[in-house]
Amino acid sequence: NNALYEQEMTRLIAERRQLNNFGPPTVIYNIPVIFHIIYDGNTEATIGTGSNISNALVSAQIAQLNQDFADMAGSVYGVSEDMGVRFVAAKVDPLGNLICTPGVERINWRSRAGWSNPATLASNSAVQNQYNNVVKPQSIWDPYRYLNIWLADFEASGLLGYASFPGQSTLSGLDNAETDLTAGVVILSGSVGSVTVPGSAAPYDYGRTLTHELGHFFGLRHITGDDNCGDDFCGDTPPQSALTGGCPATGTLNNCTPSVPKMFENYMDYSNDACLNTFTLNQSERCQVVMLNSPRRKELPLSTAGNSPNPNRISFKSGVGTVSEAATGLCPRFRDYSLVLGVDVAANGPATVSLAKSGTATDNVDYSILQSSVTYTNGDAADKTFTLRVFDDAATETAETIILNIAITGTGVQTSAACPAVNQFTVTISDDDALLSINNSIPTPVLYTQDFGAVTGSNQLPSGWTFANGTSNTNNKWVGNSADAATYGFTGNTLHISNGNAGAVANGTAPMLYSNVAAGTDARAFSPIVNAQGLKNISVSFKLVCNGEFDQQFYDYGIAYYTLDGSNYSALSDINGNFILQGITTLSTVNLSLPAGVVGTSTFGLLFRWISDNSVANQPPFAIDDLNVTGTAVTVEAQANNPSTENIPSGAAVSTFYSTADGQIIAKIENSSANIGCVTANIATAGNGFTAINTTSGAYARSNKVITLNPAVSNTTASYRATFYFTQAELAAWGVSTPNLKLMKVANGVNLASTLTAANAQVVTTTFDDQLASRGYASYSGN
Repeated sequence: NNALYEQEMTRLIAERRQLNNFGPPTVIYNIPVIFHIIYDGNTEATIGTGSNISNALVSAQIAQLNQDFADMAGSVYGVSEDMGVRFVAAKVDPLGNLICTPGVERINWRSRAGWSNPATLASNSAVQNQYNNVVKPQSIWDPYRYLNIWLADFEASGLLGYASFPGQSTLSGLDNAETDLTAGVVILSGSVGSVTVPGSAAPYDYGRTLTHELGHFFGLRHITGDDNCGDDFCGDTPPQSALTGGCPATGTLNNCTPSVPKMFENYMDYSNDACLNTFTLNQSERCQVVMLNSPRRKELPLSTAGNSPNPNRISFKSGVGTVSEAATGLCPRFRDYSLVLGVDVAANGPATVSLAKSGTATDNVDYSILQSSVTYTNGDAADKTFTLRVFDDAATETAETIILNIAITGTGVQTSAACPAVNQFTVTISDDDALLSINNSIPTPVLYTQDFGAVTGSNQLPSGWTFANGTSNTNNKWVGNSADAATYGFTGNTLHISNGNAGAVANGTAPMLYSNVAAGTDARAFSPIVNAQGLKNISVSFKLVCNGEFDQQFYDYGIAYYTLDGSNYSALSDINGNFILQGITTLSTVNLSLPAGVVGTSTFGLLFRWISDNSVANQPPFAIDDLNVTGTAVTVEAQANNPSTENIPSGAAVSTFYSTADGQIIAKIENSSANIGCVTANIATAGNGFTAINTTSGAYARSNKVITLNPAVSNTTASYRATFYFTQAELAAWGVSTPNLKLMKVANGVNLASTLTAANAQVVTTTFDDQLASRGYASYSGN
């Protein structure tokens, strides 16, 4: 009974106040936590991929929890308070075995009988049914010794997380029947992280989803009391008419009587993570009472699961497993990453630790470790940081690996032979360079277009598309026809969601309507594969309507995705970072872009997805038309003094110079015999046509366009192959002589108006690549 629950809570709080003189917590409870990371073994086997999140994110989340629960997140409220709870990663499993990665258990859901793919759970109830009845009972660790937290990708449900509530309560939206098999918290894996190490579920990526759900776990209600200006039984939190979305302006009123500013910064609201920073004294009191009285919670501080059996064990605590060589600044460009060693408790004597290096990446060319070693002294519990510096170059290459192993001199710290995986850290350097397509004639090609036709009288699904709708009788499926198109301003057919029956689907009259079916909907439309080889700035635009349901969270909505491999899909977002399509009731056009890092990709596919639950149905559903996909090719630089500077390592197959100012191509260097270092390519003189040039062997003509390659440090022994690019306009005056032109290499500083000699200039045997007719440019290469 809810009233009896709160009556008892009020009595216990009053007792505590009498004992504690109305003050903040006098006891800090330390609670061991275990994160059950649930992932797809087929597509997310690599740690750090998708829902199989990195250990660094878990460590960051624990640190964020401790900051939030300690009232150290920057609250400006005088009533803000420490909750009296801290969290520590579990060090041993229920059998007493050392956990190699503290606080983490990884579970491939495909290896467990009866477990569903979390990504297919399309509603709040579907998630809770699966986890309460299947996942939790099969995977929970002793809830009297561990705080259990389950992570998974159930984004399709629209749910960020839920918690079991202490004792019996009828609090809406919470698990009201906690048992030894269900106690704990379930959250979206992308929400795990911190302010400094965010997750992937922006704007809920700073770890505050778990802070919020743990508030429920320790007895806190939503700040609204789950009612319009309801009671959360905390007198120092002002009432609110509804839960907050986004980050409102300071002073935004609560729409209650009396009218006062909202405390939207409270963790028990629904504001974006970036603006949450407050628990209050009354909320802290509820938490303390729960810790003293509630089953399972009151036993957790007595657990020894957070104690390490090897107090001086060191291991890699955090680091970035995959890094891009992309960097900014002056050449040589680089980016620094931290690799952190942690000790379970503290060193028990002196020790020096260094890193043994191997892998396919080359030390001091592709990367360097700035510290040769770190040291420990007796009692030293501090994290130790190595700085990995990754150098950017212009070489087009495959991914390279850096394998780092812990090497110890001294006895003050040790590694565990039982945990070899955390005694070694592998970093993969992904290349940010690509062999981009050059096209001066059509710089922005159309890669795919689809208007879904205009023929009526049948189901006009576009050629090459596939659909995951179930049978034709399934409610809420994708259809292609002109039904209701004019109502929303479309012309001709649209691809849209419809609840029409089989007959309506077949004769092309299935309406642009959806139903709130009991099982919910997850309807998917897959485009044909699009060829984008050598292109950048991939843009997807289409016309649409897409309403659906939003009530504090999204229930019915559309999302557009892209895939590079046909298995892993990522949401496309607009310029403001929005990826959920909802509330669009009039004809609109959206422009979505593939991430900037997706450059030179050979092929990709699109997925249009409609998700709805069993509640209200706000029309219209997802409908699209006039799909258009474009990319951008590289053009040839024709302007003077738009240089590019790149670091040229030994053996690089291809290093290309694209102007820093506009991204246009100037030149490329291949197969350098030595580390040349930083080289600047520039058009010293621009222009079309040619000019006379005098040499000791006679008078000739040279192009008005003059390209320079200047190394920062002179190198007279290195050999390489260079290619230089010219537009059709720059070569037009040469006429039939264009294919026969030669490259002339002239020493730096020589005046081209002077008479050139064999000592300062040489003609190079040249290969001509004629792309003038098809792409509007040509290039000349020589050694």
